[in-house]
Amino acid sequence: MTKNKRPTGIFTAPVRGVYNFEWSVGAYANGTHGSGACLFKNSENVSMAWERQKDGFMSSSKAAALLLEVGDVVFVSLVRENLAYDDGSRYTTFSGHLLFPM
Repeated sequence: MTKNKRPTGIFTAPVRGVYNFEWSVGAYANGTHGSGACLFKNSENVSMAWERQKDGFMSSSKAAALLLEVGDVVFVSLVRENLAYDDGSRYTTFSGHLLFPM
């Protein structure tokens, strides 16, 4: 990984197949920072969920279906100089599941 990536969770594919991943990032700020999180497959940036909130709360969510080989890693990383908001309500999340093996 490069020094600007800060993983918040890492998934390693146990079987070859198509997996669905979903992630959300919460934004609660005064407009000085965005709230962005990118989904990576190995070292490749797949997609980004991003929100810049002037004040109050907002969130951004994305999903992606990926063909993974055994050992491929998937993780979410905050965008450089961005913040993520979370509390007991779990506004910032990362999850996934196997759709079907191949």
